[in-house]
Amino acid sequence: MNERQAAAGTRAPAEVLAGLRAGFGDRVVPWMRDTLAATLQDLDARVEAAPPSPALVEDRADVSLLLREALVYEARWQAQIDALLQGWPRMRAIGGGELTLMGENDLRAQLVGASVVDALEHRFENIVDLVDRRLYTLAARMGGQSHPRNPFAPRALAETFLRAFTALDASVRVHALVLRHFSKLASERLAAVYQWCNGYLADAGCELSTGHDGAFLTSLSGAADKAAATPGQGAGVVRDRLRSRLADRRRRDAGEAAPRGIREEELLSLLSLLQSEREPSPDPSADTHSTSARLRAGLDRTGVGIGIGLGSAVRTPWQEATIEVVGRLVDALAEHAALSAPQARSLRRLSLPLLRFALEDPGLFDDPGRPVLRVLSAIVRLWDGNPGRSAVERELQRIGDEAAAALMLDQNASLAQVRALAARIEADVEPVRRRAEAASTRLWQSMQGRERLEAARAEADHQLAQLFATARLPATLAEFLSRHWRQWLVQLWLRDGSDSSRYLEATALGGALVALDEESDGHALAGRLLQLEPALRECLAISGLHDDAATVELSKLVAEYADPDAAVATATHTPLAAGNDPVVLQAPVDGVAVGDRYARVLDDGAPQALTLAWLSPLSGTALLVDLQGARQAVLDAASLRKRVADGALRPLPAGDPVEHALAVIAAAVATGETAT
Repeated sequence: MNERQAAAGTRAPAEVLAGLRAGFGDRVVPWMRDTLAATLQDLDARVEAAPPSPALVEDRADVSLLLREALVYEARWQAQIDALLQGWPRMRAIGGGELTLMGENDLRAQLVGASVVDALEHRFENIVDLVDRRLYTLAARMGGQSHPRNPFAPRALAETFLRAFTALDASVRVHALVLRHFSKLASERLAAVYQWCNGYLADAGCELSTGHDGAFLTSLSGAADKAAATPGQGAGVVRDRLRSRLADRRRRDAGEAAPRGIREEELLSLLSLLQSEREPSPDPSADTHSTSARLRAGLDRTGVGIGIGLGSAVRTPWQEATIEVVGRLVDALAEHAALSAPQARSLRRLSLPLLRFALEDPGLFDDPGRPVLRVLSAIVRLWDGNPGRSAVERELQRIGDEAAAALMLDQNASLAQVRALAARIEADVEPVRRRAEAASTRLWQSMQGRERLEAARAEADHQLAQLFATARLPATLAEFLSRHWRQWLVQLWLRDGSDSSRYLEATALGGALVALDEESDGHALAGRLLQLEPALRECLAISGLHDDAATVELSKLVAEYADPDAAVATATHTPLAAGNDPVVLQAPVDGVAVGDRYARVLDDGAPQALTLAWLSPLSGTALLVDLQGARQAVLDAASLRKRVADGALRPLPAGDPVEHALAVIAAAVATGETAT
């Protein structure tokens, strides 16, 4: 017999129940005044925000009167709680899970409160289960022979509240508004109340029972404990490799296990209590601890609070491996993403719902495409390097924040709900992503077009300069080459490329025209010009000269060739290329690629993610854009690599962040890294 059982032997079950009634009432009954006060504050805010309507003024006056009578309603509520406890555990159970309220007014209250009951039961399902199982033990000691009703469950709480504050005490509007504020207040405070109930019953020696009707077993055998604490052992259950390897290692290191293992439902209840706690104030010193260590410390602290003391029950190797992988996953995501301090804290809070899903799904980490991992990955991508400066960035932050809040608030979210959440995130993000991709595409296509044009002009300038350097030329020929032939080269370079046969033929035409100027045989000159005429007409067509206009230009050129006394001079030209620096063709771009992501720190300390949207194959120029596809930096590949080396830009993982993090964890586990 342990100390708790010995203590229980000195306290009569009726005394335990009386203490539970008093403590529960002391904690809950004051909520009546708090609920009415919150309702009045809500109405006051509405009055200040806009000119009040007569109905709003009337509602405010009604609530003010109700608040003055708060003590009366508190006494009513306490009386209803006492009435519910009379004769317990030999009280009539609720048939079919419905409220047994009679009469027109009671029926109306039941209908109004149905949504409140459903929401609270869903939110505190795991926590209330612990209270239920300790009450089973207390009921057995009081002679109960059947499944007792939990008089402290959300359904009973809402029922007694509605009997104390009935539909006859206020108008329909006021009654609904008060009930809405009661639901909100209960959602915030019930976790602490149930934690106290668990701790009180545990201190009174009421151990966790199996809760089966007619079999109030308060002490499971070691084999039963082991089976209950190790879920997923049935045929066909596949466990993910990552946790299996860690669990095997812990099992070998543990040796003989003296205490019983914590059952899965107990661990889930502890997790629900931990998740219901208010987020603590930021503590910079806590950032030095791993998420796994924080999870273990929180579960241990919560367990002590509800009577599962340190050393009396231990987590199984599989549970420890699950905590380890969840913690490592969250830490890896935080390490490899560019998150602000608040986002990093929110990510660590998401380890709580993630741990629940991992405990319920033995094969979770073998498939990054599972709905909860898809949601987690989407949230990290929405936060990653998002400084929230532009409207687009703030919209993406909002989607991520709301998704994270949905995971945190709904402690019993089903797989279908998480799948729907993933689909909703994708539907909200896809239009924003498409607009960003369209913006960056327009930007890099414009830059690429200008650069290619500049490169084509620079190459044409180079070809013309080479021709002008070979000989002194007559004016008409120099004008033709500078004006028409050079423009033709530009167009062919852009359309067919500098290594195409047409471009090479066009380049050869310029050399042939210069060589003809040295031809003294008239018949040979005429024959050669006839051969070149189709190419010359195509060249002139680029300048918009067709048919007769082209014939006029060709006639000028032929006349100059035919004049042996035509003056020649060193030809000059104005470059078409506007850039001061020549475009470097086929510049090396090793070590970087389109789609690479980097993080930089802005002046205010906020992280910003940049994506390499375009890498010029001509010059190696790199375009970096932000989340909305706007240009943030344009630099050559060498400068980009230098900024990475200097730490001004930090490379971010490409692809799915959860998949990358799991790969990192798997590699560490495979090398035998010790779990922290």
